[in-house]
Amino acid sequence: MAWDRSSPVQASRAVPPRRNFDAVFFTPFGAPLVLEHRGRPSVSTGGAERQVWMVARGLAARGHRVALLAYQIGEPLPPACAGVELLPMRRPPPRRAQALRVIDYAFGAGATLARASAPSYVQRSAGPETALVGIVARARRARFVYSSSSRVDFEFGRLERRRVRLAAFRLGLRIASTLVVQNDEQRELCRARLGRDGMVIPSAVELVPECVREPEEMVWVGRLAAYKRPETLIELARAVPEARFTMVATPAASELGAEADLQRAASALPNLRILGPLPRQELLDLLGRAVAVVSTSEYEGMPNVLLEGWARGVPALVLEHDPNGVVAREGVGSLAHGSVERLAALARDAWNRRHDDHELSRRCRTYARREHALDEVLTRWETALGLTGGGPE
Repeated sequence: MAWDRSSPVQASRAVPPRRNFDAVFFTPFGAPLVLEHRGRPSVSTGGAERQVWMVARGLAARGHRVALLAYQIGEPLPPACAGVELLPMRRPPPRRAQALRVIDYAFGAGATLARASAPSYVQRSAGPETALVGIVARARRARFVYSSSSRVDFEFGRLERRRVRLAAFRLGLRIASTLVVQNDEQRELCRARLGRDGMVIPSAVELVPECVREPEEMVWVGRLAAYKRPETLIELARAVPEARFTMVATPAASELGAEADLQRAASALPNLRILGPLPRQELLDLLGRAVAVVSTSEYEGMPNVLLEGWARGVPALVLEHDPNGVVAREGVGSLAHGSVERLAALARDAWNRRHDDHELSRRCRTYARREHALDEVLTRWETALGLTGGGPE
């Protein structure tokens, strides 16, 4: 039978027969990471998806049978990658009425989930999908693990004004067996807002061998979303003309025109360049040459770019949100407490000392190794998912 993209019933028939796994990760936007791992040109995706992909690959390497459910984007997904089995899910056609899109999505995603039998289902980040995955897990008498990606997950009503979507997310949280949070800050929010204890599992980073660094520029990496305040880097470059700055910017659909505005402003600043998304290895090489990783966001979870910087001995230069107080407490960078003037002074100091602060670089590496090493994070995930001693034979 031909696959009619308008039919959710046919979509469900296209899903392969039921298969058994140790854990299933529901990660709709994870396909770019799979293709990136297979050597395809990198397509930018979120930090939450990158964390899930890292954990899924790590658990598979430990012998567990792991599946990842993701939208098929562009070329077909392979049956498996890096030991993780892939369950493709088609994305609802964009030009359909919203109600039909919801039905289409629920049939397609729900059918794929239902055919992936596992004792544990995992979904990360706030959204109505939390209810969908939770309901399927509950129907199968399986464990549903919700994993937070930011403190905003516990303040979702600030961002989501559509009551149905907000209600679906809250329902999913209520039926979750386990709530995984990134740090103590989020655990306290979990207690205050939900009256429940969250299990702390830090974000992971893959450690790299120590090498001699030649710091060359301040680096900002992120989506051009309003809450990340990319325009602040323009102010910073203008205030510290002796330093070099690079912005690696991913356009955001909700911020049309932001990239063009930034490019116009940057054209008058010889010490600032703005790049589009880079292939993964090029981005990591750039971070290895950074004087500091600049964060100007109003809020974050634990940004991957900071972790990747610390793993390379690169300090953070933070305008306002210090995730879980790490920068101030561990001495792995500088915090401006919301003042752009203070941020400029800190940037100037970091630039002037860029070849000399070996102790700061050592602290960054030590912190990343102690708190975010992938092996320890995987062990905690095994506990959250009830996995021990490797997967089935």
